[in-house]
This record gives sequence, C-alpha cells and structure tokens, in this order.
Amino acid sequence: MIGLIVSLLNLFNILLIIYVVLSWVRPAQNKWTQLLNRIVEPVLTPVRNFMLQNVPNLMGTFDWSPLALWVIISLLRSLLSSFRLF
Repeated sequence: MIGLIVSLLNLFNILLIIYVVLSWVRPAQNKWTQLLNRIVEPVLTPVRNFMLQNVPNLMGTFDWSPLALWVIISLLRSLLSSFRLF
C-alpha cells in the first residue's frame, strides 16, 4: 500500500515538472494541457494561497508554489519510504 502511494507521489512530481515547463512555453490549450491543469491546480492552489498569505515578500513576480509543493511531496515520499522499511 505504501509503495502505491509513493508511486503516485512520483507520478504527481513528474506531472508537476511537466506543468511548470509548459507554463514557461505557454502552449495552446488542448485536452492534454487541460487535463494536466485539472490534476495539478487543485493541489497547487492551496500551497500558493498559503505562501501568498504567509510569505508575501518571497512571492514577487515568480511563483514559488510548485517548488514548495515539490519539497513537500519529496518529504512525504521520504517519510513513507522509511515506514516501508519497518
């Protein structure tokens, strides 16, 4: 069960990286980019809102929330992987 969760977190990290790269190149909206937005944005929005409220000077013109979410997911993966050893 923990292995499945870790695998899903890995998949989400890959989707997050694709989302960030696509946000830089701004491709035309199609069904794949819309699907990616529907998967990533519901998780990314609370992180972004939290950072805007609690770290307003850091935000500026660059959106740091994908990086913060990547760190959170990496910590969760490490924590879950350590439970798998027991």
